[in-house]
Amino acid sequence: MKRNGAVDFWKFVFSVVILCFHSLYFAGSETYFFYDGANMVEYFFLVSGFLMAASVMKQRSETQDVPVRKSTWQFLFHKIKSMCPEYYVAWALSFLIKQFAGEILPLRLICKHAILSIWELFFLRMAGFNDYNANGATWYISAMLVAMLLLLPLFYKNREFFLYYLAPVISIAILGYLYAAEKTLRGNTDWMGLCYKGLLRAMGVLCLGCVCYVICQKMKEAEFTPFAKILLSVAESGGCLFALYWTYGHATSKMQFMILILFAIAVTISFSHQGMFAPLYDNRVVYWLGRFSFPLFLSHHAWSGRMNRMFPDDTYAQLFPKYVLLSVGTAFAVYVISAWVRRIGGKYKDSVRALFVVGR
Repeated sequence: MKRNGAVDFWKFVFSVVILCFHSLYFAGSETYFFYDGANMVEYFFLVSGFLMAASVMKQRSETQDVPVRKSTWQFLFHKIKSMCPEYYVAWALSFLIKQFAGEILPLRLICKHAILSIWELFFLRMAGFNDYNANGATWYISAMLVAMLLLLPLFYKNREFFLYYLAPVISIAILGYLYAAEKTLRGNTDWMGLCYKGLLRAMGVLCLGCVCYVICQKMKEAEFTPFAKILLSVAESGGCLFALYWTYGHATSKMQFMILILFAIAVTISFSHQGMFAPLYDNRVVYWLGRFSFPLFLSHHAWSGRMNRMFPDDTYAQLFPKYVLLSVGTAFAVYVISAWVRRIGGKYKDSVRALFVVGR
């Protein structure tokens, strides 16, 4: 699927917000940026749900006779492949930061942490295997993949039934339960008796992303007037800007669910490409920011928990710019190293494969 500039732009903006929000780990009693920045992750879940629906529906004729189990695992394999090597490069750098930044941990403890990280390396944190985490941001990847593993067989089994009935029902049921029982979407590792809240959160919002896909297809069929396109643009940008305003100065509340709806509207409009501003977003700079948002999302969390140890006498105002520089620098390192690994991997893929698999 061709890149969508508006989605790329807001992905980058919300990655920056999440970076700022995680400064809470060294803020202490001081005021930190974006009190409720955690709910920006909902935008990523919505986009992932939308793209999941778009991909499955695009494959409809190609995978009609392919067993559901095979289609499911092929989808997940390609999803994981699209996040590599960034995921593992960021994990390795985060692991080193947590073992050596501020204080050098004993070798015995480093080895223990490496062994306990096995669940994180295989994306199983939100399946219940939540032990030592080198990179706190990986909960999102784990929740998304485990939720997709549960949802995709239902989707491939009956695409129309899933899109038009199961996805809305699952979304309403899960989000309604979290609204009534928990009052918040936050608390990824809160145990709900059967699973973590983060997994429920992922399933509910991914399904809402599928609903966005259905509505978007209907919007693409319509010819909107210039006035209607202006209204769509206001709804698209206004919803995201309101989310930024609210999360900057307000603590966690049920407003998270209203912001989720605003995000759903924005994602639907962005992918429909019906807004007045759509052509402005479609340029190489914004596309690059969209690609860079993933390394940025993965590269800051380890630093947030080490700033007080590295600079124990600094105030929040002194720590924050250092945190941003370290995080952005690490994100660039992940971006560059990943590009190098991808280039080398492509060049020597056949040679590496020959070491393990007998050619035919």
